[in-house]
Order: sequence, then C-alpha cells, then structure tokens
Amino acid sequence: MTRNKVTKFLLAGIAGFALLPIDGHGAANAIDRRAAEAEAKMTAGEELSERGQFEDAIARWREAERAFAKAKDVDGEMRARLREAAACQSLGQHRLALQALNSADKLAGDNPRREAEAKAARGAICTFAREADQAEPLLRESLKTARAEKDKALVATIRNDLGIVLSAQGKSKEAIAAFEESARNGDAELAAKARKNMADAAFAAKDYAAAERFAEQAAKAAAALPDGHAKAFLLMGAAQLLEQIFIDAPEHKNALRAQALRLDQDAARVAEKTGDQRALAYALGYQGALYEFEKRNADALTLTRRAVFAAQQSQSPDALYRWEWQSGRLLAKQGDREAAIKAYHRAVTTLQTIRNDVAIRHGNRNAHSSFRDAVGAIYFELADLLLQRADAAKDGEEVQTLLREARDTAELLKAAELEDYFQDDCVNLLKSKTKKVESLSPTAAVIYIIPLPTRTELLVSLPSGKLERFKADVSEETLTESVRLFRLNLEDRTTESYIEQAQQLYTWLIKPLEPLMANGRFDTMVFVPDGALRTIPMSALHDGQKFLIEKYAVAVTPGLELMEATPVARMQPHVMISGLSQAVEGFPALVNVPQEVAQIQKLYGRTDAMMNENFQRDAVGEKLKASPFTIVHIASHGHFDQDVRKSFVLTFDKHLTLDDLETDIRPAQLRDQPLELLTLSACQTAAGDDRAALGLAGVAVKAGARSAFATLWFVNDAASTQLVGDFYTQLTTHPELTKAQALQVAQKKLLTQERYSHPCYWAPYLLIGNWL
Repeated sequence: MTRNKVTKFLLAGIAGFALLPIDGHGAANAIDRRAAEAEAKMTAGEELSERGQFEDAIARWREAERAFAKAKDVDGEMRARLREAAACQSLGQHRLALQALNSADKLAGDNPRREAEAKAARGAICTFAREADQAEPLLRESLKTARAEKDKALVATIRNDLGIVLSAQGKSKEAIAAFEESARNGDAELAAKARKNMADAAFAAKDYAAAERFAEQAAKAAAALPDGHAKAFLLMGAAQLLEQIFIDAPEHKNALRAQALRLDQDAARVAEKTGDQRALAYALGYQGALYEFEKRNADALTLTRRAVFAAQQSQSPDALYRWEWQSGRLLAKQGDREAAIKAYHRAVTTLQTIRNDVAIRHGNRNAHSSFRDAVGAIYFELADLLLQRADAAKDGEEVQTLLREARDTAELLKAAELEDYFQDDCVNLLKSKTKKVESLSPTAAVIYIIPLPTRTELLVSLPSGKLERFKADVSEETLTESVRLFRLNLEDRTTESYIEQAQQLYTWLIKPLEPLMANGRFDTMVFVPDGALRTIPMSALHDGQKFLIEKYAVAVTPGLELMEATPVARMQPHVMISGLSQAVEGFPALVNVPQEVAQIQKLYGRTDAMMNENFQRDAVGEKLKASPFTIVHIASHGHFDQDVRKSFVLTFDKHLTLDDLETDIRPAQLRDQPLELLTLSACQTAAGDDRAALGLAGVAVKAGARSAFATLWFVNDAASTQLVGDFYTQLTTHPELTKAQALQVAQKKLLTQERYSHPCYWAPYLLIGNWL
C-alpha cells in the first residue's frame, strides 16, 4: 500500500530545543523597568505560541530582545532569540531559524551554558535543513558542555535532538536509548516528544510492534499535557504514525486507523478550546485524509473544506496548500473537474510563495527530501486535469489555452526544482530576462515529456507558438523502469543490450511525433525531459534502422522559460581554454586532454591555455572577471551530485563549485554580455541519480551561460578528443550551423567509425540550453 505525501506529519522528528524553561532570570522584582517590559513581551509571545500564532509570537520576542538589550540583560536577549528561532522552525522556515541564531552565537560569548544552548539550537535546526551534516557535531559539542555544566534540562533536550539525528542515520538502537534518557530527565512535554520520536525510530527500523507501543505511550503522555499547541501536534503526530503503521505493517490492523482518527479528533478539540486555528487546520485536514483513504469522499471533503478555512484564518500557507490540494483531489474523484482545477490552482499559487522551504517541511528522516519528492505530484495532477479537460473541449482556442496551462504548470515545477537544487535566485534572474523562444527557431520542435500514472503526454511547441499534443500508452512507472535499464546498458560498451530499450523508448516518445516531423520542415528536436529522462541521451533512441541523432539535431533544456533566448549580435569568439591532464585527488589522469586543448587552441588561435598547475581556482576567477569571454572550455573532471554542495569541477588545487562558476561568469550576463557556451568535457552523473542529472541540466542556468556542452558520463578515450574537436571545428568553419547541428555532425562522424559506433562513446554529450 502507498500513502499520499499530503497526509505525512509536519516533521519526521520533534525537536526539543525550544522547550528549555524560562528560568526567571531578570524577573520584574529584581531588575529595572525595561527588563520587566521585556519579560512581559516574552510572556505574551509564549501565550501566542501556545495558540499556534507563531508570526505574532516572533514579533513579541523581537520586541523583548530589543528591550533586554536596552536593559543589558544578555541572558534575556539569548532566550528571546532562541524562542524566535524555535518559532521559525515550527513554521518550517529553517533558513530564517538559522538566521535568527546568528546573533545568538554572538550573544553566547565565552559563557559555556549560553554557547551550549546556541549550538544545541543550531544543531536541532540543521537536522531538518540542508546543513544536516552539521547537526551531529554541533549537538555532541553542546552535549559535552551541558554535562560539564550539570544542566540536566539542557542535556535532556540535546539527547532528544541527537536521537533524531541517530535515527536518520539508521542507528535505531542508539536513537531509542537517547530518547529514553531524554524522556526520563526532561519535563512532561519533552518526555512526550521523546516517546513520539522513539516510535519514529522503531518504525524506521521496521519494528512495527515497538513503534505501535511507543506511539501509544506518546499519545498517553500527550493527553496528560495541558491544552495547547504542543499537545495538539503531539496527538496528531501519534495519529499519523499509527496510520502509517497500518499501511506498512503486514497485519494492517483496522483498529490503528480508528485510534488515529480519535487522536486527530482529540487534537481538534484541543485546538478549538485554545483558539489555535493552525493546529485545527491540520487536525481537520488529517481527519479528511483518513476519510479519503476510506473512500468516504463526501465526508472527507467537508472536513477538508473546514481545514482550508482554518488555514486561511491562521494565515498558514503551509497548511493551506495541503488542504487545497486535498480538496482538489476529492473534487476530482467526485467528477467535479472544474472545481478541482480551481482548487489545484489555489494550491499551486500558495505553494509558490513558500516553495523554498517546502521540501524540508515535508522532509524525510535524513532531511534531504527534494521539492519534487515532497510536492511534485501536485503539479502533475493539475496538468493531468487540464489535459483531461482539453480532451472534452470542442473549441480549438480553448484547447490551446488548456495545453498552454498544462505546459506552464510543468514549467513551474521545473523552475521550482532547479531553485530547490541550487538554493539561490539564479532561476528568477534568468526568467526576468527570458523571451519567447519558438519564433527564434523556425526549424526546431520543442517537446515536453509529461509522465503520468496511466500514460505519458507529449506536448510539442511549434515555431508558430501552437502546441500539438500526442499520447503514449505507457505509465510513469513503466517508462522509468525502461529508462533506468537503458542508462545502465548504454554505459556498457561490451554489449548491444541497450538496443531493446532504445527502440522501446523511441516507440513511446518519438514514433507518435513522426507524422508531424515527416514533412521535412524540422531539423532539430529540443527536449524538455522530466525526472529519470534527464539521465539519458535522447540522441541514442533508435527507430530500428537509425539513431535519432542520425535524423535530427538534438538538444535539451530544463525549460523554455529557463533558457536565455535574447538575440545577441554574432561576434568574434573570445575563448578561455583550460584543462587538467594530471591525476589529482584520486581522480585518474586525462591523458587525451592535451590533444583536446591543442585542437581548440589551433582553431581559435589561442596560446594561453591554463593547463595543470596553471589551472587553479583563483586564477580561473581572475581570468573570467578580467575579460568577457564568449566560450569557456574546461577539460577536467566534473562531478554532479544530488547535493549541489558536492557538485564541482576539479582544478589543480581546489574544487570549482557551481557557486564559484556563477560568481565568475554571471556578471557578464548581467552586463548583457552573456557567455555563449560553457563546455565541461569530462562530467559524470551517477546512473539512476535524477537529481544529479537535474544539476547538470541546469548548469547553464546556474552559471549564467546561454548554453552548456557537457557529458552525462565520463569517456576517457581518444573518442572524446575527436568529438569535441569536431564540434568546435563545425562551429568555426560553418557559422550557418546552430550549436545543436554542430554537435549532430560531430556525433554522426564518430558513430560511423566502427570502433566508436557504440553510443557509450558519442551519446553522453549534451547541448544544454540555447541550441541556436
């Protein structure tokens, strides 16, 4: 059985750092009026927090911090700042939480307890943020200090947060031991959280009996707490886990669902009693999800609509988009497609405002959940509904409007995915400069591939701006399986087993388009691939007689709105050439790089290539900033990882990160002198790693280049030198060719040679971005 992500609990574990008690230091009867005012603000913030009004609570705590500063009460400032960070975390705003802790680090000074509190808080937040690798060192350092200071409450809090980290690492026994210590030594609320986290750890270890036992203990402990926000969410957390146990455990005990419903109902009563609209939104929404699972769609929709209203009342966008999404699903199941589409549109609009945090907010236990994994389904489900509506439309213009909406929905997801991967505004910078592409290329067809649960949709954007639609009778699951096998077989030069998948994928993805392409007006196919399709070269698809590259030039782009298409005047090429042929950092020597570099130098009349010890990180930056280049060629190992921080190009002395490339290259784009072509001739992405392939697909967007020429996997052979040389030869000697056509000529030349006819040699080379 599977379960829709929308019903998952807000966080995989429940952090405890926010629970350190206010110790009364600086109370009104012992300090001056300013400190008394600050304490009053702190209390007001606590009351707001208990009702789930975190934004208002943050405002009060910021006021308290300023008042404590005027009273020169550093401990008070520290408490206020920690409370603010905890509230940001409760809202899923982990970046803001970490920012709030920056001043806490300064306030800690040389005070061991303050320093331990600040590190513990940062470690707890990092657990759910992209800095998850920093969490354990921070928590262990703070734990050592807290033990030395004999601060029992702080030790209990840190042990709870450390348990979450250990559970994410798969160390369930150590995690449970940490949670048990926290439960024994913490206050009642922390004990309840620790028991809920014990249940999570047991569930992750597939010990369903222990998970059920711990979840029931957590529910009992939560029920004994005073009514408030923490109690409501602990009840819901236990309910969510019991429901998940029902789904995953082989027994599928119906009693677990009934128990989950009762806990969600109890949480709703607590929320209503305390006026906590945020908690009420979740409690009602989760009840709606349970009814949806039971196929009681009318009851589910009633509860979900109430959840939407509560989310609106509490101004909680993280809850609002979930329940608008759920209401859209339910309306679709009831056959009300128009209302469903409106609900989905509202959900997507809300989601766009918080997309930077949403992947972590939905995060899995190791905090590396991607935006696509967390909420990508919402975009595909909306696109599916729009395409279904297009089936029923009779007016041609209405059909085109719906197809454009479906395509634009896919574009929204692709932009959000890249923004999530790169974690910066490079996507928005480009979108602000992007113009319509179709009219600039009268002989290119741009193909959007949209895999859906029951079929795959192909939307072809024509030079006129019109969209043509085709369908392939293959589900996303089946398509992905074939793509995975194709990629594995392509890299094995000793076998021809790839041909089966090459022909099957051609039948699904290209054959439906043949009538459109057959009249000879198109010479280029530009693919906007999705998911696993980013990991394969479309040029290697095969019709039974020929590879696709033998018939059409092929390029890929992460999206038309993610491609710089502003026309630029043709200018004399200004080329920066660099390479690394020596073995560095355990990477093998690239023995053919000197020949590759020599070819390009001869073509462009350059003698200043940066090779080996001269190819150093700082030298690259200085050279790129000194002069606007049209082409930057880097012949060195490039590694693309699912984590952007681990993606880099190897220089002689350091790693050239994608942030470094952006820093060095983007200024030229902002001066309207964009880099025309960035070549990374020895890149590699792991087979099956869709997210690493996403990084490669977006490298031009990130760096601020109009296009990139790069490889999906590494080819350390003379074939690479020949193909790269032929590509540049075509660019220099045949200016009438587009970059995509120049690559086509080079690939066709290589595949006609018996030694290099296998696609493992010529297929991994991609032209990414502006193919013109």
